[in-house]
Amino acid sequence: MTRRLALDALLAFVLSRALFFGLVIAGSQIEFMHKAYDNSVWETRIVFNPGRIRPEIERLAMVGDSWAYRTIAEKGYDRSDRVAFFPLFPLLMRFAGPNDFPLAGVILSSVAFAIALLLLGAIAGEDGGRAMFYLAFFPTSYFLSLPVTEALFLALALGATLFGLRGRWIGAGVMGGLATATRVTGILLLPLLLIIFLQRNDKPRARMAWLALVPCGLLAFMGHLYRVTGDALAFVHAEASWGRTFSWRPIAAQLHTFSQPWNFVVLNAAAALLLIVAGLHFLLRREWAFGIYTLGAALLPLSSGSLQSMARYAVAVFPLFLWLAARGRKPVWDRVILAISIVLFGWLTALLTLRVDIALA
Repeated sequence: MTRRLALDALLAFVLSRALFFGLVIAGSQIEFMHKAYDNSVWETRIVFNPGRIRPEIERLAMVGDSWAYRTIAEKGYDRSDRVAFFPLFPLLMRFAGPNDFPLAGVILSSVAFAIALLLLGAIAGEDGGRAMFYLAFFPTSYFLSLPVTEALFLALALGATLFGLRGRWIGAGVMGGLATATRVTGILLLPLLLIIFLQRNDKPRARMAWLALVPCGLLAFMGHLYRVTGDALAFVHAEASWGRTFSWRPIAAQLHTFSQPWNFVVLNAAAALLLIVAGLHFLLRREWAFGIYTLGAALLPLSSGSLQSMARYAVAVFPLFLWLAARGRKPVWDRVILAISIVLFGWLTALLTLRVDIALA
């Protein structure tokens, strides 16, 4: 990690989080007084009140999946649909203090995000600066500062990959195992790391055995679920109760509309297409590890028959930002990518402060 990359990571983190928290704080100062003009327009005013800042951040933090992670941190698992959520993040939050879950969760995710930026820069090399800025201002990167798993998973996946690229297979296995205890897509790190190992042709081949640690996080979670619920695949069945079952057919039916409740169809379809194009491009360039990982990260959630949350999932697929950074070597594409990202990031953050459902998924 060079000093330049470290400074770029710091700048990307500070600017993107300043925009995010700045919009959140600005939104917290708006007072809705009453409706005017024939009851059609709200009269509002902005009065700075520092006492509103922390409650607004905590209110914003506790949206969507955050409640499930908080409940798991406090009470553990039972037979409810909480079994769909993986354990590492709430376990860390239990040690951090579930009594102050919103603020502690924001801090934990923000720290993990900062680490992920540094790791991404180290992997991207000469494209590191662009890759970090594209990640920091990705339209849904606000999830990287909320008490959910995106930032933690991203840091662990990048850590496992960087260890693998440097031939440190114990570290790669441990990071991969922690990743599979964070999200089910962590299992995609196993083929990624295996391909990297084979391409490096490391000796002795017995060192490949450390990669057996990667699925251990998932297997441990399944064992715990079996003990608690009697069903090792309870997390899969919980997803089915939300309509996420293996089927490709419903996807086309979603494309006739701009958005649905909890599903910003156009943005999610664009994110899915971007992942697929990036994955195929990696394969065409014979970058098998990143290609298989990226396509797997796109096709696994799409196999449930829904586009919902694809833009959110995409922010944790790190090869996407390596691919975008390579495209951004041309100045015109660099400006286009940044402009689109920053505009959508600011707009979605504004919607998030208003708790508009499509920004929460």
